[in-house]
Amino acid sequence: MKTENCDQAAFEKTIATDEIENVIFSNIDAAQKDLAYRKFFSCRFEKCDLSETDFISSKFENCEFKECNLSLTKITGAKFSGAVFTGCKLVGLNFTKCDTLMIELGFIKCRISNCNFGDMKLKDIKFPECEIYETDFVNSDLSGADFSAAIFRDTTFSNTNLFKADFSEAHGYDIDPLNNKIKKAVFSLPDAISLVEHLGVVIK
Repeated sequence: MKTENCDQAAFEKTIATDEIENVIFSNIDAAQKDLAYRKFFSCRFEKCDLSETDFISSKFENCEFKECNLSLTKITGAKFSGAVFTGCKLVGLNFTKCDTLMIELGFIKCRISNCNFGDMKLKDIKFPECEIYETDFVNSDLSGADFSAAIFRDTTFSNTNLFKADFSEAHGYDIDPLNNKIKKAVFSLPDAISLVEHLGVVIK
């Protein structure tokens, strides 16, 4: 099927339908728009303002988000299958409220702040080169996750499965090896020393 380009002028007409397929949304201002219960198939959002946009119970299948603003976007009941976010800003998103059955997400070079991924099964999820601040991964299954070259600040890992997770060249994480599963996980010096500090030993 032919891919269609959608600019701001064509936006309202394009979203009037419930099912949208093979559309490139470019430089769209959809802040605070009601886009609930829509189904997006193989669509791409480029440099769009999706802050506070209502995507409640919407579906995204094989969709890409590039350099978009997703601050306080409403995603309760939303379905993400094969959704990739690249260079996006994600603030205040509670992914635990979306449809977690068969969820498939990926984040590349994104700024992720005050988001919640707690109690989720996210095996092999990708976060390379992301900035992850004040975000919750409590009780999550992140086995095989890619956090390579990510930067963390005030992010919580607790009872988290990090089996074979990749933290190579990552910085700023605070992971207690006694409270998380880190078998075969990959870490790089000097930040890996923070793991030992939780054991109460002194390294000279």
